[in-house]
Amino acid sequence: MKDIVKQYVGIWNTGAVSDLPQVFSEQSQYWDATQEGSAIEVLSGSVAGTYDAFSEVSFEILTLAETTEGRWVLEWHMKGTHTGNFFGAEPTGKQISIKGLDLMTVNAECISGIRSY
Repeated sequence: MKDIVKQYVGIWNTGAVSDLPQVFSEQSQYWDATQEGSAIEVLSGSVAGTYDAFSEVSFEILTLAETTEGRWVLEWHMKGTHTGNFFGAEPTGKQISIKGLDLMTVNAECISGIRSY
């Protein structure tokens, strides 16, 4: 299960949205403060939008732990340079640093749900 979560972080590090079906099923769900729905659909747009707006994108795993069977906590740190439009904000050329937390439900085959904060 831990490997599936690491594959997910790898997608954020490469921008390879075509790899999302390797870690999510069609039924997998995603939620954050601004969007929710099919994990593959929502994350395809989010990953692509991140790479359109930022260069030198990197995601680092700060904490990855299974809390109970099949329930995982992923604390991450994203860095990048703001080189493209992001939600209407013009590029600044400045470095960004964002930390976040994902609560995940994972089974042997895939991530079935994410709540991202």
